[in-house]
Amino acid sequence: MALILAINPGNSHSPTLARLARELKGHELIGADSCAIAITAIRKRVPDLVLLPDTSPRGEAELLAQLRAVPGGVTTRKLPPVQSADPVALAKEIRAILTREPKVAAPPVAAPPVAAPPVAAPLPAPTAPAGPSPHLIAAANAAISWIHTRRTQWAAEAAASIARTELNDRHEPNEPHEPHDPHDPHDPDEPDRPSSPMAVWLPRVAVVAALIGAAAAVVSFWPVTGGNATNGVATVSTPAEAPPPAETPPAAGPSDPPALVPAPADPALGAKPDPVQIVSGWIAVSAPFDVAITSGNAAIPVDEKGRAMLEPGKHRLRFQNRELGYDETRTVEVRPTATTTVNLLADTTIGITATEPAEVLIDGAPAGVTPFEGRMLLGTRTVTVRSAGSERQFTIEATMKPVRLEVDFSKP
Repeated sequence: MALILAINPGNSHSPTLARLARELKGHELIGADSCAIAITAIRKRVPDLVLLPDTSPRGEAELLAQLRAVPGGVTTRKLPPVQSADPVALAKEIRAILTREPKVAAPPVAAPPVAAPPVAAPLPAPTAPAGPSPHLIAAANAAISWIHTRRTQWAAEAAASIARTELNDRHEPNEPHEPHDPHDPHDPDEPDRPSSPMAVWLPRVAVVAALIGAAAAVVSFWPVTGGNATNGVATVSTPAEAPPPAETPPAAGPSDPPALVPAPADPALGAKPDPVQIVSGWIAVSAPFDVAITSGNAAIPVDEKGRAMLEPGKHRLRFQNRELGYDETRTVEVRPTATTTVNLLADTTIGITATEPAEVLIDGAPAGVTPFEGRMLLGTRTVTVRSAGSERQFTIEATMKPVRLEVDFSKP
């Protein structure tokens, strides 16, 4: 059984969705009043298909971004306008979409286009993942330049030290050589010799630290560059506006460490808590006769199973059957994504008298003896009055008006 999520702001598509629920037997169809509610519902359970209204609702860009973040992608479909909607054709199209082979995460394959509207547009071919960010390339180049500069400086310093050592070791034959303290710190001719093993390993440690910094820059920049890749979400709506480009940091110098650009904040963090509590629910009417349901002056459509889609909360509903004279108002509480059953068991009074003592049966079930005063349900009922030697049977269309029967067994 597939899960279908319909975005239904202001219940504008409720007639279409109610008929669509009847056509899509074996599938689960739920509604959401806004894109923010749909995003929270998707985080709890990923649907197989998302139905979008014919006009772009508020927050559609965030909803499409959430669908792109789902591994493998989620198919979307625009609902036709209510005035021109054909629920039967739309249901056939949705079945065709749901019976296609499931998409894989990488790379998603574009679905073949369908011939004519209102069939869904073909799935767009996935674009290649975005290349490395310019900031990431600049940071890596700065790190590499810094490493090369430092290595060149170290090599030059080492060559100068060796040259000074060789120069000091050469003496003319007739020039007296004055001994001096080899460890005199004030001797300008003393070559720069490493005083400890630390001085030998320091350049190597610096190179390793620079490489680690470059790797950290790659990891830090990856959410910025990787987040632009598409996940193959199929949609027929206009794509959302691209965010403004991030400011380019100043180029790093040869001895400066690579600069990092902070990752963008997640817009979903500012969403209201628990918006899934206002996802639509259902009411199921159980009655032995047909009823019309209204809320205020608006009629509520009911499918063949006696179900109607409503937003969660308490509703003041009016149930009517004009032919039977039935008119009742009840307060019904609808829970999100749940079905609330409303039982309507209206009855009327019935009185029966007979010229002989007799047993009374209603719809074949014993109800009492004459003279009889009781109640029976509205609708078509069979009343049997049976005496010791005779029997009379009546078919009655019970309404809210009291029913009176007088049985004369002396007449045929």
